[in-house]
Amino acid sequence: MAIDKTNQPNELSRRAFLASTGGALAGAASFGLAGNAHAGEPKPGRGGTVRFGTRSDALGLDPHRNNMYYVSYPLALTTQGLLDLTPSLEPTPGIATEWSASPDLMTYTFKLRQGVLFHNGREVDAAAVKWNYERIKNPKVGNGFARSALANVKEIVAPDKYTVRLHLHQPSAVLPANVTFYPCNLMAPDSEAQADEHPIGCGPFKFVKWERYAVTRLERFENYFETDAEGNNLPYLEAIEGRPKQADRVRLTALRSGEVDLIDNMAYSDAAEFPTTYAGQFQTWDAPSLGTAHLTFNCDSGPFSNNTPEGKMLRQAVAHATDHEAIHQAVFYKRGDIATSFYAKHSPWYSEGVRPWPEYDPEKAKFLLKKAKAVGIQVDMMANKSWPYMQQTGELLQAMMTEVGFKASFNIYDAVIIRQKRRSGEFHLESEAAAYRFDPDGWFSREIHSNGPTTKQQSRFRNDKADKLIDEARRTRDKNKRLELYAAVDSIVNEELPQLYTHHLTLLEAAVMNLQNYRPAISGSAHTKGAGLRAAWMA
Repeated sequence: MAIDKTNQPNELSRRAFLASTGGALAGAASFGLAGNAHAGEPKPGRGGTVRFGTRSDALGLDPHRNNMYYVSYPLALTTQGLLDLTPSLEPTPGIATEWSASPDLMTYTFKLRQGVLFHNGREVDAAAVKWNYERIKNPKVGNGFARSALANVKEIVAPDKYTVRLHLHQPSAVLPANVTFYPCNLMAPDSEAQADEHPIGCGPFKFVKWERYAVTRLERFENYFETDAEGNNLPYLEAIEGRPKQADRVRLTALRSGEVDLIDNMAYSDAAEFPTTYAGQFQTWDAPSLGTAHLTFNCDSGPFSNNTPEGKMLRQAVAHATDHEAIHQAVFYKRGDIATSFYAKHSPWYSEGVRPWPEYDPEKAKFLLKKAKAVGIQVDMMANKSWPYMQQTGELLQAMMTEVGFKASFNIYDAVIIRQKRRSGEFHLESEAAAYRFDPDGWFSREIHSNGPTTKQQSRFRNDKADKLIDEARRTRDKNKRLELYAAVDSIVNEELPQLYTHHLTLLEAAVMNLQNYRPAISGSAHTKGAGLRAAWMA
């Protein structure tokens, strides 16, 4: 078996990780990362509790049944996986110290770190990994996102105590990104009976208490395997108290009033002025790659359907009616970048050479509507009520579409209704967003490929050329070649318009001045190797 290994850097400065490129089919490295104090800077201190105000919370405790979103769920800090993530969100050694792919990309072998423990003292060995992956793959247990990450895994083998081998259905260069702790985290096999009440993971913090949208109490796991550059065990903090607050203004008020020490986000309107207004009182961090906002067209039924000759023309009319700069200013207060592809420039997966969507040209939009004999055609647009920027983008787009001759309605629904309308196809257009993907296949194969699970429920887009490019990229080792292939796919997206990319989402995190050594990932996550709340302390 050919072994393809890439050493990971021991430490990444903020500038370095934002500019980082890389990603590997295989990796091996020592684990000392967090010791980035320079001469004259305070040394890491033990103890302290961070009260963490987040914008969302988990649906439940079982880490396989429920998605443990790594950016905004405090419970995610109890999790770890075969592979970890760098602050630039690339797979890196975690419980597995190294991994390799067979020449045909049909088999991956992972070598486990010896002595890694679950929070109840059981060792994380190959048998435990096998049990976890089989449980995640069980459709009666695993949540859809985690199951889809392992869908290509045909067989899980444990040839010895510290080796895991995954045999695949199809060749894949993307597997390493699918076996990071998000979404495929590991829980103690002997704790299944209590998973819904007291989950036992193997992450940097262990579970103590959870009351949904009230409080999450986590305590330092004293036997966590990660160390800083001087060999000191991480994490430094004694405890984390998650205090979810859905409303942006409530969360920001909690920080200013001293109720919480760290918040994971604030409204774009507040983020525009907060760093200047509160300079010296609070510290802030930009997270430039939370995800990508976009419009999704129903390409199967309604006015934008590919089953009618006017469908694509009307999608182009919407694109010409969309003033991206107005959205950039009015909704996002000039924070982040206008999106012409899925990945922002800060991502190691950003591709050059993508042909952009149709330019803003209201007159061209009017012309296309008249050509299609569709002036005054009814368009029903929707957005999820949980995310203000989706609503605000939808409201602006409704006005823009009405101005060029569409009869546009816009409705805001809760998540349950949104899911129902997607499944039934009872929508024409949706203002939505997708979270950052650690590997582009996580976006393109799920949301653009005609067989993608999200494609089938939302855009229902079918394009043979795009499918072939996505399939080729999945089995291509060379990253530069993959970038070229994905640029070609994004160019097809901008031409055929199953989605219209609008904006790269950002976060502005803020904290009290005595939170030391905190550094979020490019998506805003507080849970990455040698960074975030693993490496922070309270002075």
